[in-house]
Amino acid sequence: MRRAPTLGSIAAALLGHVAEDVRTDLRNEHPASAVELYFGPIGCQALPGANITRGSCSIDGYYTSDVDPQRPWIFYADDVHEDRARFTILHELGHHLLMTAAAALLDDLDALGGSADAAIQAEEAVCHRFAGNLLVPDELLQETIGSDTVNPDHVVAIHEEGAASWEACAVRVAEVMPIAGAVVLLRDNATVAFCAASSRMGSAWWPRDSRLDPNGPLARGLNVRQTALPEQYRFGLGYARSLFCDTVPIHGGLAVGVVSERPSDGSLSIIEEAEPAWKDRTQFCEWCQGVERDRGWCYRCSGPYCPECERCGCRHPVQNPLCPECGQIKPTRTGASMCRDCEADFG
Repeated sequence: MRRAPTLGSIAAALLGHVAEDVRTDLRNEHPASAVELYFGPIGCQALPGANITRGSCSIDGYYTSDVDPQRPWIFYADDVHEDRARFTILHELGHHLLMTAAAALLDDLDALGGSADAAIQAEEAVCHRFAGNLLVPDELLQETIGSDTVNPDHVVAIHEEGAASWEACAVRVAEVMPIAGAVVLLRDNATVAFCAASSRMGSAWWPRDSRLDPNGPLARGLNVRQTALPEQYRFGLGYARSLFCDTVPIHGGLAVGVVSERPSDGSLSIIEEAEPAWKDRTQFCEWCQGVERDRGWCYRCSGPYCPECERCGCRHPVQNPLCPECGQIKPTRTGASMCRDCEADFG
């Protein structure tokens, strides 16, 4: 019986499409040149960061085959550190492989995500892991962390060992955390710059630019080293969770935090769990005349979906079809052949 796919198993399968000698060149040579050499006809083009269209990706670039189906492109920002650009290019290479040589893995992503939006987020996480696996080998992780409890100093030590970006180091360290936790990068005292979650966190990613708890240790991370303090993971979002947090400031514009379900100092791990934000209030669908939104959860608006029209709390454009019975544009239940009013009239 085949095991259910995980982020780790999909990323490992994706990495299997890259030969060992190619991995070495992707780590050590100019990444754009190496990608074009080994994965042609794909092309790589640097652009000013302001011209990068950042969709669901949380790094500075994107992959597209819209310009020329016969020659896909990776566009990446040219105004960031070279390590960060390398991570971006390799992340987008992961998307390219999923569209070509490793397309069979898309079924695993769909199964893992369970919905279109969740599958997109799962693909992003897999491409993060793919890039991280290329840049930070397993041997380095074992030498640096071993069986120790993960803390921010491990992330710093791995970053100092090679050419991997902070994002790549965060991804790889989070990947080997045996418990629920995450590595969080901080650039200011108000928002998440980057977050890589361990597999035990499931699909509860913490999106870039999410707000930090202003009273929590991550908000103070740029200024002070801290150990085993309570923190709200996904503060203000659905599926928030109380964890323990360690932080280490690197310089005035960067700090590394590690959040975990166990305190790093070995103290008792008794913390009060936070209820998901959407459980705190009843929400009704504005399109379905008072139907309560109580199914699932949207990672963007932190709210549940309507069981009738499947909308969440995001501002969706109204695109109701023309009803064949009354000839008017009115809200329609998913799968119905007429508008809601006509359904009520005709029973």
